[in-house]
Amino acid sequence: MLPRMAQRTSSTEETTEPARPWPSEWNTVAISLVASGFVELSQKLDRQGAFPVPYPSALQRGLDRLTAMGVVAEAEVPRSVMDLAAWAHRPFSEWPFRPDVEGLNDDESLLMDGKPSKACLEWAVVSGDVEGEIRERLLIHGVLDVCKANDDPDAYVRFRQLLVEKPAMSERELLVTMAKPGYAVLAHHLRNAYRSAPAEALVDGEAVVCGGCGHLWTVQVDGARRCGEWDCPAPTSIRKRLPASEGVVWLSRELRMFVSGPGRAELRIAKALERAGVTVRLWPDFDACDVLPVEVPWAADVKSWTNPVRLAWRLTERPFMIPRGAERGFIVIAKEQTAGRPEYLRALRNHCTWLKGQSRVEAVSEKTFIERVVREFRKAQA
Repeated sequence: MLPRMAQRTSSTEETTEPARPWPSEWNTVAISLVASGFVELSQKLDRQGAFPVPYPSALQRGLDRLTAMGVVAEAEVPRSVMDLAAWAHRPFSEWPFRPDVEGLNDDESLLMDGKPSKACLEWAVVSGDVEGEIRERLLIHGVLDVCKANDDPDAYVRFRQLLVEKPAMSERELLVTMAKPGYAVLAHHLRNAYRSAPAEALVDGEAVVCGGCGHLWTVQVDGARRCGEWDCPAPTSIRKRLPASEGVVWLSRELRMFVSGPGRAELRIAKALERAGVTVRLWPDFDACDVLPVEVPWAADVKSWTNPVRLAWRLTERPFMIPRGAERGFIVIAKEQTAGRPEYLRALRNHCTWLKGQSRVEAVSEKTFIERVVREFRKAQA
């Protein structure tokens, strides 16, 4: 866990921002480097149990870039990586000096309780330099390879659905699941997807499975025990309790963010459409898209990114391709991200250069996608 340093108080006097004598892209690069560096540092700490020497190159480069910019701006700068870690625990609005980047939210921080926040992971993914994303892709791609070799698309759907519905379970339950005929061919990949529960999740001889998202409660910085997942809709509700003596496992951090998180919205959309009578395929044709209504062939790519600007950059870098047989494509934003944020979709559309050039792909909320598919379905049935 990255140490939390004592926070310094900065001056509250208003100052006039000087002109920045550096290319504007330096601002984005600095934040991306710092975020990627903290993600890599956290992963090495988890594996090694000690600070790596030297620090990850991305983190050092980010610190150097941030320091150089701050010195030119005649502002207070972090003096070391440890000093930068102290800054990273604070909201961006409290940084003595911060790069001028539109994708930064004032209330976001890069570290929470010594671990990369969702904002940090998103910034690292945007930078294209994240070991965790590579691990996530390798695992999913490995599963795809096995399922394709066995011509078993249903096995892939079962695997993805399990990660969403049971992101935490007992060690015994995992072993039993791995031995089931429907999962045996993917037993190795299932074993790699789950990690032993951390000490902060095992209190008084048990782990608590969250009723809101299925992940584990952990002890938070304020000493309270609750769910700490970014998008959990009910972080103080309880699904069940697991005895620590049986062993407890949960998904790796990257899978919780990139698979389980948006997966809750994917299953939610599928269930809502099925209740309306629509036949739904999840992750069809080996993950050609996330949700595909059969009677209304509109392919959905479901996203649950906190920041719409960062998502816009990501989509421009990695566009969604409408799968064969689908009439239209939709970037569907999970309701956890759009609730109380009417500006989300507007910001996404304004900043995504790729999306602006599309005639068959549009970005909509989860609610809008469901309503439009159901309406089209009923019109076709009339």
